[in-house]
Amino acid sequence: MNPRRMKITDKRLSRRSFLKSAAAGVGAALALPTILPSTVFGAQAPSNRITTGHIGVGNQGGGLLGSFAGQAGCQVLAICDPYQKCREDRAGAINSRYGNHSCKPYRDLREMLARDDIDAVVIATPDHWHVMAAVLAAESGKDMYVEKPLGLSLKQDFACRDAVRRYGRVFQYGTQQRSSHHIRFGCELVRNGRIGKLTSVEVVSPGSVSGGSTAPAPVPEGFDYDLWLGPAPVTPYTRDRCISSSHWYISDYALGFIAGWGAHPLDVMVWGLGDTADAVPVEYEGKGTFPAEGLFDTATQWDVRGKFANGVDFRFRGPGGDCTTFVGDKGKVSISRGSLRTEPESLVKEVIAPNEINLYRSGYHQGNFLDCVRSRKPTVSPVEVAVLSDSVSHLSDMAIRTGRKMKYDPKNEQILDDSRAAALMTRAMRAPWQV
Repeated sequence: MNPRRMKITDKRLSRRSFLKSAAAGVGAALALPTILPSTVFGAQAPSNRITTGHIGVGNQGGGLLGSFAGQAGCQVLAICDPYQKCREDRAGAINSRYGNHSCKPYRDLREMLARDDIDAVVIATPDHWHVMAAVLAAESGKDMYVEKPLGLSLKQDFACRDAVRRYGRVFQYGTQQRSSHHIRFGCELVRNGRIGKLTSVEVVSPGSVSGGSTAPAPVPEGFDYDLWLGPAPVTPYTRDRCISSSHWYISDYALGFIAGWGAHPLDVMVWGLGDTADAVPVEYEGKGTFPAEGLFDTATQWDVRGKFANGVDFRFRGPGGDCTTFVGDKGKVSISRGSLRTEPESLVKEVIAPNEINLYRSGYHQGNFLDCVRSRKPTVSPVEVAVLSDSVSHLSDMAIRTGRKMKYDPKNEQILDDSRAAALMTRAMRAPWQV
């Protein structure tokens, strides 16, 4: 068996934190009728029923598990997580809901992916496993829903895209705002010139936090810590290392919220600018603040400025809210997760005509993925646009780490005239893991 085929996970929690996440995640999401009629799985035809396996079922993974389990025509067959109690509890909740024992728990991803009766996987692991899991899923012939952000390096992003294309898989990125009406409409206003000639784009995201205990601690019983680490460096287990609200801020496993949350407003920027390489800035320069002590070591603050190839100004900063603002010579559109604000205010009453640019319509992100698994059509958040928005996170992080002005060629995906920055496009992975 290929040594790369190994299990990944989502979030290892303390017992108390796990119980809280279970109640907030799958416990709430699965609080629907306990036993479902067989028509939920086979109302159309067995060939149209989508079977899923879920890799990483902590906080976010638990919520997604409930979402997919609640979709007509979808059946959850497998749960995979290195935390024994987590995987067994989640599988038990699914089986109680279905009224059978069809959902099986797995520690090792290789075993789950070897099943030929699973159509698609939902990947909600810690960030450092996203691409590794996606590549293995593609190789095993599985479609995939992958949580954001994408990879720990640009080269990992490219490897994920190459695998999805090579094996002809359906990919949905977890940037669910593309299934929100007001966000789509805001981007349509920009794409159809309602604010005139674009002059600047500003993106704001929450920042990472500092803290985290560095004191070694015993590995909890029933938790496969080595498997959780996977391609990350070996380091002693610590109390805060594997908890979902902590591993986001540790550079061995993530870029921090410059990517982990920045993925959302940056994706809106890419959508509003056309979903092409032209939506990625070509210049980056900025400063950032990193914690001086503690376990967490990703940027807590950053302010990156640059330009797009057409001369439009770009700014990405944090901490702040969650907003993407497009400024034109005739108006402004500001898009956040919960609102759409325009200048002039009358723009919100505009109607996008059928002969104008009408963006992809998706009413429900998970449902869109399942529909595309059946139809084999592209999803609303395909891997190509995932790479575009994630690239901006990486390049912004590189700019604040190097402290120098960087130039990037988004069409050829190369950093220009800066060998130190170019070296950051690759991240070492612990053997035998590689992509």
